[in-house]
Parts: sequence; structure tokens; C-alpha cells
Amino acid sequence: MRSSIVPVLALLSVATVSAAHAEEKPDNGVPEFSIAQDMPFDAARASLAASGIRYGLNYTGEYYDVTSGGLSRGSTYNGLIEVYTDIDLERLLGWKGAAIHANAFYVHGAGPTAKTGSLFAVSNLEGYETFRLDELWLEQSLLDDKLKVKIGSIAADTMFFISDTAAVFLNGTFGWPGILASNTVAGGPGYPLTSMGAVVTYAPNDNLTLMGAVFNGSPADPFAANPQKANNHGTDFRFGDGELMILEGAYKYDLAGLGGTVKVGGWKQFNAPEGIYTDFRNGAFVNSDYGIYGIIDQTIYKEGDDKSVSVFGRVSGSPTDRSRMDFYFDTGILFAGFVPGRAKDTFGAAFGWGQISQDRVNTDPSALRTYESVLELNYVADLRNGVSLAPDFQYFWNPGAVAEVDHAAVWGARLKISY
Repeated sequence: MRSSIVPVLALLSVATVSAAHAEEKPDNGVPEFSIAQDMPFDAARASLAASGIRYGLNYTGEYYDVTSGGLSRGSTYNGLIEVYTDIDLERLLGWKGAAIHANAFYVHGAGPTAKTGSLFAVSNLEGYETFRLDELWLEQSLLDDKLKVKIGSIAADTMFFISDTAAVFLNGTFGWPGILASNTVAGGPGYPLTSMGAVVTYAPNDNLTLMGAVFNGSPADPFAANPQKANNHGTDFRFGDGELMILEGAYKYDLAGLGGTVKVGGWKQFNAPEGIYTDFRNGAFVNSDYGIYGIIDQTIYKEGDDKSVSVFGRVSGSPTDRSRMDFYFDTGILFAGFVPGRAKDTFGAAFGWGQISQDRVNTDPSALRTYESVLELNYVADLRNGVSLAPDFQYFWNPGAVAEVDHAAVWGARLKISY
């Protein structure tokens, strides 16, 4: 979902192409999933790609209807216009191993979560309506691409705590999970906000990847009532809000031809501003919070190149005395290629569960239930190159973990067009 900025930057750079590039293999510059794959050859886009400059444009729109429960009933429409550019500085300028990525988006419409009142956002597209710079970073590759160092404005949810199988689902918790969104300052560097930071990735072989990152402790004013509005256009490049550190290790393996990945990680918020975290038991100020997590993605069935069944599971915990949510898990299953003649279509079910800290509940037992959970059923139909349609159903138990809010049912569909 990461989008981008100004292909115009690419147009300004085309004049710098050297004659040596003419000897390289032609590249049409079109993303793999794009309606442009079926369009006439675009000489300008191919020329930019030969110079190391690639760009894309996506539109995603979705309709949802809250049919029961929640805070209110009714339908909503929201959408996202995304534009991105990736610049290979080695091709463009001869700077070996260096690359720039930039993306921006325009969020519009109103999402359904305001009607459900849930902690887990119904849609991973929802956000404050504005034009926003998202990521803007420079990456340097070293040691034959085994070591990569990235600095700039970075989205942690594109790198950490990711399940590839879960990525097809539309509820926000199956991306940047609810426990991180609840416990980090201002929701942490997850969509639609990013933080200034640095990420180091080391992959000594094809199976093992180690990552470590340090971010500014808050992506926006940590005391803002609406952090997205406080960092309205994504250009509040903040420092001095403490530090957020994330570490993760991932190992890929193969079991009788069925691939899998296991990940373990942890995060810690250091030196948080006073008033962000308190000990629920006595109201005393604490300046940090932390958590650990584990992830598994596993293919359990595979037939040919297209038909497969995959499962995922994620689990995370944080201290109960200061964390709004102290335990979380999600799991799901995804079927791909089972519909005759539709090899790229997928169908899946996912379930997420977040436990409200018991110490927090004890401070106001009449207002909080002890958990929120969500079930999502999702079908993604690949209509043609670059166009997909995803009917979606979600059911929430205890939305918002508030006793007065009934379980909620939500129906919807998402259309995505990529250029």
C-alpha cells in the first residue's frame, strides 16, 4: 500500500542518462500488476526505467455497510490515490548500491470504523482526509547486497511484524497489529503515519534475515488528540520524542516442498514524554513500554504453480501494568487457485483477538470489556492485469471493548486499479 510522489522528479532526471545504458537489457518500466501491461508500449516510461527511475499510480476505493451493532449503522465510501517512485542511483548517477524511494497518497471519504467503534480498523485504508507524504528514504546496499542501511522517513509496518499470508486481508489489524497501534506513542510508525529513523537489514544467506531499527518515538505530536491531523501532510519530520527500537529475525525453510517462514521480534519505547505511559495500578509515571512477538507463515498444500493453501499465526505480549492491550494473537487460512479458470483468485478467513490489560480494566471495570476480536472472510478476484475486486465480510465481538457497544457486522467490497 505504499504509494508515492511525483513522477515529475523522474522526468527531470532523464537527461542525465549515459550512452552506456543503451547497452543494458530493455526494461519497459511497468510494474508486474498494472493495467499498463496490456497497453501499447510507453517509450517514455521505458526510457525512465533504463535510467533507473520507476513510478506507478494506484487507485483503491471501497464501500462498507455496518448492518448491525457498533455505534451506528449505515454505509461509507473511502478511497486512496497513491503515487510512488523508486530511483536506482547506481543506474542514474553511478552511485553503487544506492536507491531512493518516495511515495505519497491522498486519502478521501469516511471509513466505517467510526461506526463500529472498534479498536481494530475495519479498513487498512482509513485515515484523516488529506494529501500526505508517506515514505521518503535513502538506502545503501553493501557486502554484495547482504547488508542494507535505510535512513529517512520510514513506515515500520512495511518491514516489521509482517505475515505475507495475512497481507491479503483488509482489516487493519492483520497488517500493523492492534497491540502495536494501541501501545506505541501516537499509534507508532504505521499507516498512515511514518517516523524518522534508520533500519539495518542483514541477510547472510537466502534463509536468514536480521533487522534492527531505531525510530523517533512518535510520528506526530505525542499529545495531539488526532495525531494524523497534527502531522497533516507527513512533513513534520520530528526528533526528540524518545526512541522506538524494533528488532526482528526471520528464517525461511522448506518442509517436503512446502515453504514456510518463522519470525521472532521485539520492540521497546524509550524515554517517552511524561504523561504518555502510567502505571495503571497507582497512576505513577513510567517512561517506556515494550513487547515481544512471533510469526509463522506456512504453506500446507501445493499443487502445480497456482494452487496452494497457506496458514499464518501471530502472537504478541506486552506488560499489563502500562499497556492498553497486553496480549494479542491472530490466525488465518488462505486458498489460492481453487476456482476453475481463475488461477490468481484467493479466498481466506482470518481471526484476530486483543486482550485489554487487566490492570487497565481494574481502573474502570464498568467501562471496559476484557477483549475485542474480529473475524474476516475475504475473496480477491483478479479481474485483469492491474484490476482486482475484493468482497469482504467482518464481524466484531466487543468493538472498542466498551460494554455498551453491541457486536457489529460489516459487509463491503474493495476495487483496486494499478497503473
